[in-house]
Amino acid sequence: MIHWEEITKLVSTKLYLLGFDLVKAFPAQRYNENLLTYSPLPTFSQTNSTLSILVGNTKHLWPKFLKYYSTEIFTNDHTYKTSVSSNHCASSMSYSEDGDNEEYKKQNPLDYYTRISITTIIKEIIQLKNLSDLSYDVRYTFDLDKKKFVAFQILAENASLAYYNRVSYLNVHKKYGPWIGLRAVITFDIEGPLNSLQLFPQLKNPFPEGDKILERKIQEIFGTKDHHYHKQRRNSSSEQDNHMITEGSTLDMKLEIKEEWHKFVELRDIASGFIDKELLEKYRYSKDQIEYHYTNNPELLNKLVLNKKLNQFDA
Repeated sequence: MIHWEEITKLVSTKLYLLGFDLVKAFPAQRYNENLLTYSPLPTFSQTNSTLSILVGNTKHLWPKFLKYYSTEIFTNDHTYKTSVSSNHCASSMSYSEDGDNEEYKKQNPLDYYTRISITTIIKEIIQLKNLSDLSYDVRYTFDLDKKKFVAFQILAENASLAYYNRVSYLNVHKKYGPWIGLRAVITFDIEGPLNSLQLFPQLKNPFPEGDKILERKIQEIFGTKDHHYHKQRRNSSSEQDNHMITEGSTLDMKLEIKEEWHKFVELRDIASGFIDKELLEKYRYSKDQIEYHYTNNPELLNKLVLNKKLNQFDA
């Protein structure tokens, strides 16, 4: 059977070319043991450690996704209804493994791109390494179904990828700050890495001095003390991890984020306070990527692609 490091490297290499440049292997049992409230990740036939791979991205994803959108989705008849955000709400329609997904692709292009990218590279690896009998499971950040729901923000910290700031609900990477996106977790029926503190150290807040500023900004955004955010914040740390990120509360909060997304960009900027100015310019999402990240508006993509095509024609 293939070693977990080899398959992780293959996944990382293939996904990088498609824009997903954050990949972190960890034992599924690590998530399951620490988050008993949620539906567990499958462990298959493995007892001590089952290989799970967290997939995310930095701004590296944006040009790759736009290229795909311009060639595979964009048409001159681009009158799509705006759906809710893929990063911040459930999708407006369901994806079918075997059915026609044309409308889903138009309404949720980034979700669709994420799905086909991950499923395609998995099939390529299975064929390349002759692993036809290998069982696997994929769960996405836009899967809010109870059986598929994963607390990705806590998982990212649990896998030692990015600290989870419980004041702002942001994952903050030690290098990229809050300018990252979490997309999926892949689990293979393969023995995974050892579940140890040496491989998965407890992450520290990279910008603890910013928490008071973040707290004030959160209060400005959410207002009254009766808001569900403040009620959740009054729970103990362990209770927060096991209860505050539920399907319902996630949906409620993400709808609010969509409505006042400019304020949440300010929140990310505050959480970026530890990053050098020149590096921040390098890692911060572009204006267009930020807007799409929060609004999931296909018309924004259409305008970007159309403007690029017109500029190429004029040239």
